[in-house]
Amino acid sequence: MIKNRCELTRRIGIDMGHRVPDHGSKCRNPHGHRYEILATCEGPVINQRGNEENGMVIDFGNIKKYMMDLLDAAFDHGFVIYSKDVAMMNMFFPGQDHEKVLHEYNEVWEKELNIYRDAVANSEKPLPISLPRTLYSDQDPDGMKIIVVDYVPTAENLAQHMFDMLQIPIQAHYGNGVIDLKNIVLYETPNGSVQVGN
Repeated sequence: MIKNRCELTRRIGIDMGHRVPDHGSKCRNPHGHRYEILATCEGPVINQRGNEENGMVIDFGNIKKYMMDLLDAAFDHGFVIYSKDVAMMNMFFPGQDHEKVLHEYNEVWEKELNIYRDAVANSEKPLPISLPRTLYSDQDPDGMKIIVVDYVPTAENLAQHMFDMLQIPIQAHYGNGVIDLKNIVLYETPNGSVQVGN
């Protein structure tokens, strides 16, 4: 039996670098932020004795796991670069075809997100997603965490990407329309945020 619907929000923080290549000011320089990510879900409050989520819309722990396994795993302590940012692509992928690098990253994104979705849908414990590394060296034997994307990594575009990613496990676990990811609010600075969602 469903009593009412409400919204709930979970927050995580990540540290990430980027650059906005066309920006007219200092944001065109490589720099980083302490991002705060707030995910808000909306749905019915469960009123079913014996259900682990009785009295809840969604367990905060489930939202946190999805956020950590997807958003934290993909972006935390990484550097996001736009595939058409020639200076940064040449720095991190010297001598490589930029379109080919983007294609390889997109294939890995899709594969990892599909594996994660299928695990959630089958009530298995999914592993955090893993993206390729680059610039292996004696100093960095595991490589550097570079995230190549097909958009300029502004707060607006990053928030949309994160929203699209987080929808995947929520829909797989709860079904489409039962519990909705209402929005993602991404704080790039303590005083500046962007919100995307349905």
